[in-house]
Amino acid sequence: MRELLTAKISQAQRSVLEQTTVDNHSPGPLLANINTLIDAIGAGMQTTSAYFALPQRVLKELNDSLVEPLPHQLKRPQLRSFPTLMGLFVLLRGTGLAVGETKPKRVVLIDPAMKEQWQALNPTEQYFALMASWFYESSLDCVGIQSGGVAGMLRETRDAYFRLDDRITRPTSDRFGMRTEPSVANALLHQFGWIRLTHDTKAQPGKAANVCEVVRSPLGDAMFVVNCQFGAFEDENEPTMQTKMQKYFPDWKQVLTQPTAECRQGAHTFKVSLGKIWRRIVAPTDANLEQLADAILHAYQFNHEHLYEFELRDTRGRSLSVAGPHIREAEHFADEMRVGDVPLSIGDSMVFHYDFGDDWRFNVTLESIDESDTGKTKTLKVTAESGTAPTQYDQGDW
Repeated sequence: MRELLTAKISQAQRSVLEQTTVDNHSPGPLLANINTLIDAIGAGMQTTSAYFALPQRVLKELNDSLVEPLPHQLKRPQLRSFPTLMGLFVLLRGTGLAVGETKPKRVVLIDPAMKEQWQALNPTEQYFALMASWFYESSLDCVGIQSGGVAGMLRETRDAYFRLDDRITRPTSDRFGMRTEPSVANALLHQFGWIRLTHDTKAQPGKAANVCEVVRSPLGDAMFVVNCQFGAFEDENEPTMQTKMQKYFPDWKQVLTQPTAECRQGAHTFKVSLGKIWRRIVAPTDANLEQLADAILHAYQFNHEHLYEFELRDTRGRSLSVAGPHIREAEHFADEMRVGDVPLSIGDSMVFHYDFGDDWRFNVTLESIDESDTGKTKTLKVTAESGTAPTQYDQGDW
């Protein structure tokens, strides 16, 4: 395997790529399964998940609907019980095809505009749209599994493939992390046709079937050489996949594009809570999060003399941190993000994390947006409150 990290693509590997046909069942069952999941989620699937994940009640049925369903004897399976299903769902979130809404009910659904784009792509373009999402956009973070806050699963993919030293691997529980339990990384490698997974035909009581054999494919080796060669200090997020792959797959012309988020107009009402204590704050669209932070601290009679950040999730379910302007390095800053640009659905919350020593964590829920308020609200103001604010430097038993 080590030679694949530095090897130049061989003529045999070029031929493998050039001769690969992409359709619903080739080079893996990816497109057949992803379209089954798109149809199943459709216009809305009600969920209680904070991450808009697939609800438990449908998991067995969805697993059974996939090509090569995972054998199991699980009475109350969780999404992570079915690595293929979870991997496919994470791809849908990463592409923006699957989104969450809270009104009138909390549902996960397929975005109609993104679905229209998806259906306009040919199979090759769909395959690589999902691969690009897999490498650069998708994250297990969107189903509540911590991933270090980095979008994309390229490093995990490379590491999982790198463990397959032999062409055929029969996993054991002590093989350098190559375990018998199914994993999302290997499930997706199988879906994309890089490897062939074989599971036990029968699972033990209360468990999913174990992996009994993993076979590397020539396509997997070729894809690895083209897409997974980067060093520890190189940027794996270089946007060159289409440039690298189009010579082998000339049918890849179009890509999925994410719609530009529009600033939501109107007065935004937030309920800011510390336990049972709360303050209701109304903010105009153009107020930034630095001003919201000031308003929260003023409402609780706190001094604004410590660092802070807002912790929330973006529209693809990935963790997002918006740092106060005095933090030196961050991807997003509070004084540069407007209230109207915050990717919260009505009814959802973010955390205002203030003073990293004392760790005050305010829950900030977006209660409503008054779209009829077209500029009437000019400043942030507290409109209601309940409970006595705690003393800033003596948390006590508030």
